[in-house]
Amino acid sequence: MGALYLFSRADAMEMNRCNFKMAGICGATIISQAMDLKSIAERIKIVAIGGEVAMDNPTTAAITHVLNNKREFPFSNCESATGVRRMMSSPAAFVRIAGDGTFDMVDQAISMAFGESRGNNYVRIQGSRIVTNNKENGNTLTIAEEMLAQKNVESVLFSRKKLAEKTHIEKLEMIGGELMKEEKRA
Repeated sequence: MGALYLFSRADAMEMNRCNFKMAGICGATIISQAMDLKSIAERIKIVAIGGEVAMDNPTTAAITHVLNNKREFPFSNCESATGVRRMMSSPAAFVRIAGDGTFDMVDQAISMAFGESRGNNYVRIQGSRIVTNNKENGNTLTIAEEMLAQKNVESVLFSRKKLAEKTHIEKLEMIGGELMKEEKRA
């Protein structure tokens, strides 16, 4: 039986068995066919079948991240956490919520809630369905390079959308640098 799996930095930091290579995570979120993936410690093995539903609803990922990340969010409300966990209890419920057009507004509000921190700790990379589902273009590396060279559209809460200042690769390099600094401090 299949189940949703959320790649979480908090889980990777707390439990070695949940630590996956970034290349594998990126591949699992854009792949259009089944892909075997193992954690670095090889204690978790999954078959990824595309992350389109989750990629279309980063709000779900953000909420799940906060609820499961007691290290960075030690004061998350237990009652709210229980309600969201109950709401997200099945793949059918997840698909229903992801398919609802209102998630875009919720995603916008959640991402804005991170304030200044989201500039350093929040990266959303979402390939367009045209690119990720194009079966004629077999060169995955070229597709990935094109996607990383793009800039995404960011929401300005209750106002408008604007083009991001940095490309996806620039954001990943910045996050990579921050993670390396964090690793040296630990």
